[in-house]
This record gives sequence, structure tokens and C-alpha cells, in this order.
Amino acid sequence: MINTIICSADLATLQEVWNSMVQKWISPIVIMVMGTLSLKFLLNRQWSQFINFLSIGIGVAVVVYIAPVMFNQNSDLINSASDTAKMIN
Repeated sequence: MINTIICSADLATLQEVWNSMVQKWISPIVIMVMGTLSLKFLLNRQWSQFINFLSIGIGVAVVVYIAPVMFNQNSDLINSASDTAKMIN
């Protein structure tokens, strides 16, 4: 595992290494933890805690996985905001 990370770090940029780590390790761990805790809440019939946990988990997942794509230099969201700011000025 460490050897794979070191070899990929030599050949790739830091962003590519981050994407690889997220896809291979972080995403499956997050999904397993969310699934396990969700099942625990469902089996104990704790509906409000299940809904709260699921909504917070989805919010965190959106911020962690989608925010780098939405807020990069060439994204449509940033281009739209800069165009709107230019039109206001």
C-alpha cells in the first residue's frame, strides 16, 4: 500500500494522488461507516437520529467530494459569479 502511494506520488501531481486516495480508500470507508451507523439507528428504531445522521452525512459527503470540483478555477460556478460581478461593476 505504501509502495503504491510512493510510486504514484513520483509519477503524478498531488491532485491526482488525492483523487486516487479518495476513490480507493476514503470513499469506501465513509460509505461503510455511514451504512453501519444507519443500520444501527434503523434496527433500534431511532428514526429522528437516523434522519439527522443521514442528512449530516450527505452534507459532509457533498462538501468533501463535490466542493473541489465546484470551486476550481475553471468551474461554471466561478465563471458565472465572476461574470455577474463584472456586470454589476
